[in-house]
Amino acid sequence: MTEPTHSATLRIKRRKRYKRLAGGSLIGGIVGFVIASFLDQTLLGAFIYWAGFVGMLGVWQFSPVTLSDERDTAIERKASDYTLGVFAIAGVFAIPGLIALEAEGLLTLPAAFDGMALTFVAVFALFGVIYTVLRRQT
Repeated sequence: MTEPTHSATLRIKRRKRYKRLAGGSLIGGIVGFVIASFLDQTLLGAFIYWAGFVGMLGVWQFSPVTLSDERDTAIERKASDYTLGVFAIAGVFAIPGLIALEAEGLLTLPAAFDGMALTFVAVFALFGVIYTVLRRQT
């Protein structure tokens, strides 16, 4: 196996630097939002959060190196698959089970439950639509 070239090593270091800058911008926005919210400055916090997000997007779009490679894409795909799988299994069992427990008078669900359940169904319906469209394109 050959030694990595100087330019490849430099490219990796630059990628890490810009990834840290993008992540730091987003984390800074989140932390700014939380701190401003604790100080009862929620609107200011929202602007700080948006600034952090826009900063992250700017680094992502305008950095001189690509911030992800095939390995990152594979990891993201696997993480997405696992996350959707866990939520799908949990939702399939939890939502009807909770509704049944409430119908039997064993549990009182919070008012937000209906919105949460509809959002849950909407996420998976949207996933199904996008999956179907992408599948038909290939």
